Amino acid sequence: MQLWISQGEVESIKGKFPDILEERGDNFTSILINKKQLIELLTYLKEQLNYKMFIDFFCIDYPLHTPRFQGVYLLFNPEKKRRVAVKCWAEDNSLPSVINLWKGAKWSEREAWDMFGVRFEGHKNLVRMFLWEGYQYHPLRKDFPLEGYKDTYLPSLNLKEGETPAHNYDPYHTPLPSMEDLERTEKARIKKKNQIVLNWGPLHPGTHGTIWFLFDMEGEVVQECDIILGQLHRGVEKIAENITYTQFIPYTDRMDYISALCSQVAYVNTVEKLLGVEPPEKAKWIRTMMCELQRINSHLLWLGTYALDLGALTIFLYTFREREKIMDIIEGIAGIRLNSTYIRIGGVAKDLPEGALDVISHFVKDFPEKLKEYETILTKNRVWLKRNVNLGVITEEDVYSYGLTGVVARASGVPYDIRAIQPTDAYDKVDFEIPLGKVGDCYDRYLVRIEEMKQSVEIVKQCVNKLKDMKDDKYISTENPYVLPTLEEVFNSIEAMVKDFNLRIYGEQAPEGEIYLSGENPRGELGFYINSKGEGKPYRLRIRSGAFYNLQVFTELIKGKTVADAVVLLGSLDPVVGETDR
Repeated sequence: MQLWISQGEVESIKGKFPDILEERGDNFTSILINKKQLIELLTYLKEQLNYKMFIDFFCIDYPLHTPRFQGVYLLFNPEKKRRVAVKCWAEDNSLPSVINLWKGAKWSEREAWDMFGVRFEGHKNLVRMFLWEGYQYHPLRKDFPLEGYKDTYLPSLNLKEGETPAHNYDPYHTPLPSMEDLERTEKARIKKKNQIVLNWGPLHPGTHGTIWFLFDMEGEVVQECDIILGQLHRGVEKIAENITYTQFIPYTDRMDYISALCSQVAYVNTVEKLLGVEPPEKAKWIRTMMCELQRINSHLLWLGTYALDLGALTIFLYTFREREKIMDIIEGIAGIRLNSTYIRIGGVAKDLPEGALDVISHFVKDFPEKLKEYETILTKNRVWLKRNVNLGVITEEDVYSYGLTGVVARASGVPYDIRAIQPTDAYDKVDFEIPLGKVGDCYDRYLVRIEEMKQSVEIVKQCVNKLKDMKDDKYISTENPYVLPTLEEVFNSIEAMVKDFNLRIYGEQAPEGEIYLSGENPRGELGFYINSKGEGKPYRLRIRSGAFYNLQVFTELIKGKTVADAVVLLGSLDPVVGETDR
């Protein structure tokens, strides 16, 4: 299946822009353009070739190259189901802003300024995305140390003068924001024009995590809104550049911690494509089954907490009853309930235990009746309808402009589902439907998630039936030089022990090249871009977060609504902070 721009389309671009350079690969095709023609090329791609959906923008640091920074734009053609990457060098450390073409570029441009120090000409309010105003460094630059710059003196409050600190205590630390820094950051995000600026979060239960919202209010109505992220920022992209591909797998668990298995699978599939590793058929079916169980798990948590936000306590108790069963299944298979690190390059960590398929079969047989209980209570409930219908309407054009994916896109009638567009593992062998909404409001997003759980049940049933006939098949391709041996092999073979040591310490010597691959996370498209220089770790790893882009549209949807509506609207978008802050 051709998933990148066709050669014919590239030739048509060369007819108009003869100076472009094309780099074509199996999993990544890019067009390099000079800065002066960037906006013209992007406009041509959007308006003439229909690459109108904004997927992502990020930067790469090449310290020995002049210019130093390169911007990369990822676009999608929803009609032909094809992607294209556009690259441009940031001359004078700046690029033209593309916000006038795609509104979703606002946050990604701010992130590039925050992490790399690249400025964007025409960006009206280029402020930090994750760090505070006044912070002098840009952490994703190659010369920024992994532990940061320890240039702030913070003495221990427990030591008396002249005492020797225990445990090699270092009184110098990386900078921390002062109250003045936070106030300056707040004022840079939103300027009071009306009666009051209301702070919501970052420690409010309705924000579902550490997100700081700013509302410029006129009475009870929100006139302007901005969001301050960074309370949970972990810098995992920086970490990935300093550890091996296998060592990074546990970090993917901790991004979207509500759907850790889906994040693992999206990342591992990307690395496998880069390395040329083909997992066994059984591993593909196990991954698909586990991802769909995780999707149900995630949607149950969403439904329970969303209903609780609106005052429906009973649903919260009901959904956690079923969610507990799925958590038990995951624990029984992976050994850990939440951050399982079960997926491996080349397959899965261990085979399905005896009786696992029987337990899963019982769950998928019982669950549809429970789902009917939720629908009976909520779907035609007049309070539920009053709070959800016609609130937060997202149009098809909004989906393309903001780069909205997952349930948020499909509830607006856009059939954007990575499982169908670029199926990995066993998704091309299972039958399922893609639920779509008609209005694009909070109610449609509720209905789509309910229907998605039903579709996930059907996928799990197909996986169970297939796996029953694959009991003795391999679950990991350990004969591949890039794949870690199993524990049993390490305990019984000196060759396996040496291989295990080398892969864990020195990593997989991946071939040079670039790749972008994504998975259908419960919160939307979770994509991984890897730039490899032939080392045991990525030169640049970019994580395209569905939750990050979906959250951005909140700032527009909330205008003209009340704070009570903000709780409903945010819940319908279902962000997870570990992924928005990465």
